[in-house]
Amino acid sequence: MDLITIIINVFNGEKYIKKCLDSIINQTYKNLEILIINDGSTDNTLKKCEKYKDKRIRIITTKNQGLSLSRNIGIDNSKGKYLYFIDADDYIELDTIEYLYNLIKKYNAKITTCKNIDTNNYDKTIKNKKEKIEVLNKKEMLKKVLITTNREVAIWNKLIKKELFENLRFEDRPINDIAFTYKLTLKTNKIINSNQIKYMHVNNCESISNKRLNDETREIDRYKACIERYEYIRKKYPELIENDIVLIQIISRLYSKNNQRIKEYLIENDALKKYKKIFSLKKIKKCKLKKMTKIKLILFRISPTLHNIIVKKCLNLK
Repeated sequence: MDLITIIINVFNGEKYIKKCLDSIINQTYKNLEILIINDGSTDNTLKKCEKYKDKRIRIITTKNQGLSLSRNIGIDNSKGKYLYFIDADDYIELDTIEYLYNLIKKYNAKITTCKNIDTNNYDKTIKNKKEKIEVLNKKEMLKKVLITTNREVAIWNKLIKKELFENLRFEDRPINDIAFTYKLTLKTNKIINSNQIKYMHVNNCESISNKRLNDETREIDRYKACIERYEYIRKKYPELIENDIVLIQIISRLYSKNNQRIKEYLIENDALKKYKKIFSLKKIKKCKLKKMTKIKLILFRISPTLHNIIVKKCLNLK
């Protein structure tokens, strides 16, 4: 059995770290290195972690550097052949690592991924459908990373061979996975995707990510990351329509926020001009999008102002 490193990045997580750690130390797959990166916590996070006497646990305490650099510390200090990331306020099914590892071995792959579910509590009952496995090439996985809503872009629902991180690290920026996962995907020719729910993503209102969700700096960086990703993928796969669609989606969504600073940034960087240049009714029809999403994109092309008015009214009706 290969050594697998589970990387947990935590900042002030005393209220939820126990559930996360319990779900890890009780995994059916036992050959684990449990690497906790305590990112400058000022609460009792460290004390709670130190209560665990499991010899597989290593704790690295650093000054607060943020999620990106904290993840890199985990990668640099890991000893496992495979890496698995988990956010400290989330938890996983007890057979998650064994399940993903068996898929990696069965299909001779370097990345396996499973489905997650969003929950508001720590007692979610999981009901899985009949198992469905997809063997994807990098282009097929890119489509999922770009356009789906099942969090394929997330780093934390995947078991990844460590060698893929050679010359690849997270950037020190507000947006992590959007700026990273597509590069990881392009480093391998086969990704195994399972429909089985193994990861519970807890909607924790106190987490750093939720507190910063509406932060202007974060949203502007989201746009920058999407532009960088768009240009990077376009050079390799200019025919990939999902690459075009996701960029115009983010432009229309950011305009809809009615935030003056964000709008000024988009105007300064000719976002509307990019939208019009990329927009194609033919591509929208071909792409697997919900009908309402297609209508919104078309409406935004006709008139951003009218689009925002209608979207706002629809939200108020809800």
